[in-house]
Amino acid sequence: MQYVLVEWDHDLDDEPYRIYSELDDSRCEVRKVEFFRNGICFSYGAERGCPEALADVPFPEDLREIENADLQGESFTAAYISPQLFYEVWNQAQERPDGFMGMFF
Repeated sequence: MQYVLVEWDHDLDDEPYRIYSELDDSRCEVRKVEFFRNGICFSYGAERGCPEALADVPFPEDLREIENADLQGESFTAAYISPQLFYEVWNQAQERPDGFMGMFF
């Protein structure tokens, strides 16, 4: 497993600005936690369900590909993080993708 933190610099209220992802050996997301500027966070995968909210394409090996994405003035930073940091975030995530998010899937 590998663990990645992606930070997205944007002004969108309905999109996360910080995303922690756990990747399997194929570099596909198996778990993720998204943080929104209003303080809400959602976690997906494993016992939290909602696998359709996980990325449907593998992460690039070179995370600079994420950072170089051209999205009309929005920018990304991406870095590998420790398993300990991911699990700390995963275990502290308060919201679950049911209720509010459940109406989208």
